[in-house]
Amino acid sequence: MQGPRVPPLADLAGSRVDEARSICEAAGFEVQVVDREHQEFVTLDHRPNRVRLYVRQGKVEEAKRG
Repeated sequence: MQGPRVPPLADLAGSRVDEARSICEAAGFEVQVVDREHQEFVTLDHRPNRVRLYVRQGKVEEAKRG
């Protein structure tokens, strides 16, 4: 049995947060949004079913799995 199919994370850069969240959730991932303007801290635990969206001014700058 394989895990959820990974969406093309590099393609999410520049998209709106709600669009990126929808894509990731449709692929079966838990989504965590990290606002870079407020310098939020994140945990270092690795969860293969999670995608973190690093955003600034409502746009995705970077997306990482884990």
